[in-house]
Amino acid sequence: MIPNNVEEQKKEAFRLFEDGRYQESLNLCMLILDTVKDQPVEVLAATNLFYTGKLDDAEVHFRDLAQKMSDSSYVHSYLAKVLEARGDERAIAEYATAVHLDPTNQDALRSYADYLLLHDDYRGALPVLKRLVKLGRKESDARNLVQSLIKIGEPQEALDTHRTLLGTNTNSDEYVDALFSSCQYPQAAQNALNVYRTTNDPKILRKYLTALAKYDPKASLDAYETHAKSGDDCDILIDYILLLMTFGNHQKALEMCKTLLSRTNRPTYRLIVCDIYATTGDSKKALVEYERLISDEIKSKNDLEALEQIIGSYRKFLHSKLPASEALSRFLSVVSKDVNIASLLETARFYEVMGNQIEARSWFYRAYRADFLNGGLEYAKYLAAHGEERECEKVMLYILNNVKRSSDLHRVVAVVVDEKRQIHRLRRLMDHVIRRLEERRSSLNSDGLELLAIALLIAARHALDESEFAACKRYCLRGIDVLPIHTKAIHLEDYLNLIKSCKDQSIADRPILDLPQIKRRTIHVPIAQQIKDELDLDEQEQKIVEFIRAHKKATEIELRKALNTRRVVGIVNRLIKKAAAKNVTIVEKKGVGDEGEIYEYVGT
Repeated sequence: MIPNNVEEQKKEAFRLFEDGRYQESLNLCMLILDTVKDQPVEVLAATNLFYTGKLDDAEVHFRDLAQKMSDSSYVHSYLAKVLEARGDERAIAEYATAVHLDPTNQDALRSYADYLLLHDDYRGALPVLKRLVKLGRKESDARNLVQSLIKIGEPQEALDTHRTLLGTNTNSDEYVDALFSSCQYPQAAQNALNVYRTTNDPKILRKYLTALAKYDPKASLDAYETHAKSGDDCDILIDYILLLMTFGNHQKALEMCKTLLSRTNRPTYRLIVCDIYATTGDSKKALVEYERLISDEIKSKNDLEALEQIIGSYRKFLHSKLPASEALSRFLSVVSKDVNIASLLETARFYEVMGNQIEARSWFYRAYRADFLNGGLEYAKYLAAHGEERECEKVMLYILNNVKRSSDLHRVVAVVVDEKRQIHRLRRLMDHVIRRLEERRSSLNSDGLELLAIALLIAARHALDESEFAACKRYCLRGIDVLPIHTKAIHLEDYLNLIKSCKDQSIADRPILDLPQIKRRTIHVPIAQQIKDELDLDEQEQKIVEFIRAHKKATEIELRKALNTRRVVGIVNRLIKKAAAKNVTIVEKKGVGDEGEIYEYVGT
């Protein structure tokens, strides 16, 4: 029976919520809100919407409440839960806001930690878990903290934390991992064995065998054989097969492969059989197994990543065992007839290894056209390795503009900032990378933040190289601001050293914090007014100068497309003559290539 008094109705709505009767509580909340505006009831109604699975309505209500109650940790934490349930990456920003507003909100802290752990962001989870352990001292939080320390490569701290929070007289899974990660293999094996005897968990058994193999490989062979025969765990069996191969016992490894494949027909397991035949020199059997496996996987296309791995192994086998012409003919007939991203990329690599760069470039381009992300990244790497910076930049800009998921964006940026390549030297591309990451800054995880920090560090180095000291310092301060606590590739000192270099090299070291930021002009750079006036350039001549100035270099074909005319050579010649008459050099010819004459901007 519904009470008549509003206050009694509110009490009843909260009681129903506490009892888990969310729909009834929601109905009563709606009845109350029809007559009075009451903020606690609005919050309760939104919470009931979440628990009854009405996520669209829950998001609308919580967003409205976040406007009215911007300082409410509860509202932001539940908005985060709604977004997480919908798979929205913005959840991380709302969780961060919630714990910032109230660092003692254990529900928000725990939900935030669970979210980060679910997405393998152990670096981001660490400070949250440390706060939780101080506040709640729950065993599950302590275990998560130990595992996170192991995952970020701090096994000794993980051991110390386990001993402090969970004790040493324990045979926990986390303690086994901490011992193993700190290379205390005998103790890790003994603890794992103790846990296994209690739990009979095959995952723990695998940890015991792995630890045993680290300090007593021969004894582990007997242990592996015993458990491989008696159990059904494929992971243990595959570990045993790989251990047999390291000992050179390929015949036994093949026998175990038959047992493995009787349990599961995974393509990566079948690949091991191919590799064993290849290693033992049985080329005929290797060819049969490789080609049968590739044929099956091309038909199914269930796992293109696995297919790429398989074809890559087959490609290396052909290169090492067959004459070049026979290897090529066989590869093309087996792999290249089917249009899938794995076949396209591996065909490109085959030609690249052979030294046929024309065909290699063509196949990489086809891969790019088939899959702009997976194929495009490999095409861009190829272009960068062969000095085609302009085309590489175009491809990478297209990829950056079209990726949607944060994980894909991170993957693209990782290729750009990789110092083994020269892609990071493309200034326009770097500016675009920074802009894309900063657009998502509030929802970046630790990996994304470190990539942004690396991009800003690279931009700072470029600025220092060009004696742009104010820009260098500004990039450094921005990088320091986003740098995660636990980093993999860079450190705080990297920025401080650059700032010191700026101060050492500056004639007059000017402060930057109160100066207006000057935005770098990048893609569409207008022609300087004084050049236009002094040389009396017409519209087409202006367009040519603007295009070459923006891109540094341009070919005749590119200018034809930009101006929509075939008279590019004559226009450029006229432009050069006008500039020479005024003792000015703006554009120079740099020879002739496949796309006609090459021009370079040399003005200021």
